[in-house]
Amino acid sequence: MPTKSKIQDQTFLFTGTLTEFTRDEAEVLVEANGGKVLSGVSAKLNYLVAGEDAGSKLAKAKALGTVIVITEKEFLKMVPNGNPAAAEEKLKPTVSNANTKKVSSETTIEEVKIKKRIWAKENLRVTAFKNGDEILEAKTDKEWKEANKKKKPAFCYFRNDSSKDVLYNWWAIEDERGLAPDGWIIPNENDFYELVNDLGGDEKAFHSLKSKSSWEKGYEGNGKAKFDAVPTGCRDNDGTFAGDGSAYFWSKSEGELVLTREFAAFDPPYRYSLDEENGLAVRCVRPE
Repeated sequence: MPTKSKIQDQTFLFTGTLTEFTRDEAEVLVEANGGKVLSGVSAKLNYLVAGEDAGSKLAKAKALGTVIVITEKEFLKMVPNGNPAAAEEKLKPTVSNANTKKVSSETTIEEVKIKKRIWAKENLRVTAFKNGDEILEAKTDKEWKEANKKKKPAFCYFRNDSSKDVLYNWWAIEDERGLAPDGWIIPNENDFYELVNDLGGDEKAFHSLKSKSSWEKGYEGNGKAKFDAVPTGCRDNDGTFAGDGSAYFWSKSEGELVLTREFAAFDPPYRYSLDEENGLAVRCVRPE
């Protein structure tokens, strides 16, 4: 009779920045060995696996008093030697031909080098801060306005379509828990200025930063910079969606906190001041 796994019939929750495996990989291990992964801390939770910078979930687990808090390595010791081959395969990091970095438990960012700076090749899509705390998803106009009224971090998908870009209000950008994954920052005005300048100025940058597709016919870019900006759209302070033909990015500049960079379908990129209550995309850059 096979020995019962230490994971079997137990419930797990993973929080913080994980370094030994991703959360998807952890879930595979738990489920492959007869356990279950929960979405939050409750009386039903047996084990909380805490990575670096674990936040509110760790505090809640300790306050509950019935949850066993363990490290990633302690969790791996619970995995039996007879772990299914499929799960073992899942534990191996996935590396594409692209230059990628594992920056958090859930986020892998493909990089592109433009002159001396390293930029993310895609827009940020995280829905939780670095410590694992979830960001409010404001789907309705009312939810968006209420979050802004309370100066509460919020995100949404453009037109509430999860296949489209993630847009954040300013309170998510400035939150001390950190929106950008480890090793990355939200660019400031100077970062965008240098980006455009490195590519030969507004007109040349306009074409090379935009992707070859996704734009209105006649306004496509040439994609030479490999930045591949596509229309992100934006969310206005009243909750309505707009800007289908443009790309808007938050800029985190001291003293000018709401600067954005727009790649419009009809103008070169330019600085544009919007309210903190607007929802814009984020494109990260590595600090110098």
